[in-house]
Amino acid sequence: MQIIKRDGQVAEFDPEKIYQAILKAAQTVYIIDDNWRNNLAQVTKKVVLDLEEAQVERPTINMIQSLVENRLMDAGYINIAEHYISYRLQRDLERNGYDDKVIVHLHFEQIM
Repeated sequence: MQIIKRDGQVAEFDPEKIYQAILKAAQTVYIIDDNWRNNLAQVTKKVVLDLEEAQVERPTINMIQSLVENRLMDAGYINIAEHYISYRLQRDLERNGYDDKVIVHLHFEQIM
C-alpha cells in the first residue's frame, strides 16, 4: 500500500511507523512493558485493518493519524491519545513556522 505524505510525495506504507509513534506517546505517560507493547501492537493492527477496509487507493498521513487517534480512544487509552494528538499538533505548528510561539497541551475527559 502507498500513502501520500504531507508534502504530496508518495511513499510505501510502513505500519512500524504507526507503532513507534504510538509507543513514543505511551512512553510519555506510562512505563512500558511487554504487555503494553502487545496492546499497542494490537492498536496498530486495528489501524491497518481500518485502512484496508476503507479501500482508499492512497491514504493521506492525516487520514492515518485520525484512525490512530480514534483507535487509541476506542481502546480507552485517552492519555496516550492526548499525547499523540498534542505531538501531532505541535509538529504541524513547527512545520508552519510557529515553533517558538505556541506550546500545545491537550486534556480530554471521558463522558459516559
